Amino acid sequence: MPSVLEKYPKAQVLFAGQYQNVLGEQAYADRLMPRIKKFEEMGCWKFLGNLSQQQLAAFYPNMDVLVVPSLNSTESFGLVQVEAMMNNVPCVASALPGVRRPVQMHAMGKVAPIGDSSALAGALLAIFAEKEKYRCDTATLVQRYDPDSVAQEYEKLFEKLM
Repeated sequence: MPSVLEKYPKAQVLFAGQYQNVLGEQAYADRLMPRIKKFEEMGCWKFLGNLSQQQLAAFYPNMDVLVVPSLNSTESFGLVQVEAMMNNVPCVASALPGVRRPVQMHAMGKVAPIGDSSALAGALLAIFAEKEKYRCDTATLVQRYDPDSVAQEYEKLFEKLM
């Protein structure tokens, strides 16, 4: 965050989703909270809590970039990245297999090594510098991830496996 703030002093992290009492993440949260508190006091970090579908629909189009710096190896394919990309929002994701996959599939962002905050900041700065490079045809994404399209892909897979 410091290197991002150095270049973009008005940058803000708006953290949407559960952030307290996340199962299995308390030690990590305890380690980060003093730093996060400093950023909150500076006015550049805000916890929004869980957002309803209606709130998310309004939130995504107003984002500059989505950051998913996951460390947890149990995380799977990132629907939050897909939802952001369908709103033409580029993403920075950690290199966990499921987390990085949507970003790589659609070239709408950058992937940073797991746990490397400097690389994460570098990826953010690269996207800010060339935002249009990380945009794509959102109609294609919406069609690809339409529930009927996804169901058809599963049917094809099941037929192939049988």
